Amino acid sequence: MSIVSFWFLVFICAGVILYYTLPKSWQWVGLLVMSILFYFMAAVPYTIVYVLVSVFVAYLATNFAFFARFQSGRGKKIVCILGILAIVVNTGLWFVLKGADIWGKLVPGFNNAPVLPVAALGMGYYTLQIIGYILDCFMGNALPQKNPLKLFLFVCFFPQLITGPISRYGQLQGLYEGHELSYKNIAFGAQRILWGFFKKLVLAERVGIAVNAVWDIQGQDAVCLWFAFLLYPIQMYADFSGCMDIAIGTAECFGIKLPENFNNPFFSRTIQEFWQRWHITLGTWAKDYVLYPLLKTEGMLRFSKAAKKRFGKRYGKFITSAVGMLVLWLVMGIWHGGMKYIVGVSMWYWFLLMLGELCSPGLKRLNKILKINEECFSWHLFQSIRTYMIYAVGAVFFRAVNINEAILFLRNTIGAFFKGKWNFDIIFELETIMGLSGRDWIIVLLSIVMLVLVGLLRQNADYARCWVEKQILPFRWGIWLGLFLFVVIYGKYGAEYNAVNFIYQAF
Repeated sequence: MSIVSFWFLVFICAGVILYYTLPKSWQWVGLLVMSILFYFMAAVPYTIVYVLVSVFVAYLATNFAFFARFQSGRGKKIVCILGILAIVVNTGLWFVLKGADIWGKLVPGFNNAPVLPVAALGMGYYTLQIIGYILDCFMGNALPQKNPLKLFLFVCFFPQLITGPISRYGQLQGLYEGHELSYKNIAFGAQRILWGFFKKLVLAERVGIAVNAVWDIQGQDAVCLWFAFLLYPIQMYADFSGCMDIAIGTAECFGIKLPENFNNPFFSRTIQEFWQRWHITLGTWAKDYVLYPLLKTEGMLRFSKAAKKRFGKRYGKFITSAVGMLVLWLVMGIWHGGMKYIVGVSMWYWFLLMLGELCSPGLKRLNKILKINEECFSWHLFQSIRTYMIYAVGAVFFRAVNINEAILFLRNTIGAFFKGKWNFDIIFELETIMGLSGRDWIIVLLSIVMLVLVGLLRQNADYARCWVEKQILPFRWGIWLGLFLFVVIYGKYGAEYNAVNFIYQAF
């Protein structure tokens, strides 16, 4: 069952009715039942065993360790051993089932081995979530959950199961609390879901048709290649953030708040700021559980001291930060599941982040010499376009099947630009080449304008829906009814159309 299907909406409606008719002390049980039902309808049923194994291991390790920490001497060793084993089991299970591409590069003949069993739905997301829970318990930031069923609900809460967000245990205590039926929660939740449907069905699916058409025919005219190059990040954003809107909106209908995963990333002025606004929960998870603990290790502290002594305080600090960030980006590349992500995504962004940090003082001095007003609109626009282009290069590796295909596409795109293969008459043939009619391109353009306007409202009014809520009743209903009709009329769905899976669902 897809979360952009009619049956998912029926599932939510039935779930909301069930949830609010239950006594508050039993509402979490209702969510657990819904999550299990959703898993069986959306995934290969037997793969729920992997989820159960992860939960069982985490439950035993955290609860035994909680009692062992009160023992002297051997107790501390037991705590460490249990924590390491629990993380190894969860990481190993993910690595065996999801890391086939990496295994293929490390183990000779692995690609000729029998096909591995299907991975669990959302395995990459819930694995990080449960590892974070284990570490929080062992670091004393959270108390172990005594009820294994409640821990299971934390891991497989159905709105966030497919593509996250990656929640912390402390953030989802609302799962176990009772909630009163609230018109605001239902209304805001439904509005957020509708906005997610718009992003996915109206924009992402439509743009995906054009990108796929160009991608399948290498050697296209520069106009088509650059259309695909510049549109794919928009497809990724509309697809991934649309799924987040549906997940967050669904949880909100039950009175539960999930963490935000996006904050207007294309308004970013630097690539560093971009990664603070894109896939926020993955970035914060990697910093809190990989980067900061690594920098506090005895080995890294000695390395930092030696680097500062050898290269000076500024460059020594930079080198230490670069090493820590390299490890962080390697972990994120491995999590995405393949060498193309490690080489084309992790290394690309890590290099530019470090280059930006290294050159930042010099660039600021240059701006002063050139008398550039860094607070003016045109400079902000230039920075945002530059950041978008940098991200677009890395996004090619998400779309490509492998590293060679990504490099070929980038070479063709850049080569066509410098060779002057600009046939602007081809614009009148875009329907034939890219599969989108003139009306479709108008809808794409209008949808992008809507995204920008909503983003601006979020910058200035917290959320666009908060701004809409303050308007008069006819205006409010006109906005939401208009958006609903826009999705119904122009959304890519129906019996003859199968919406592609969410791009980040694969992780």
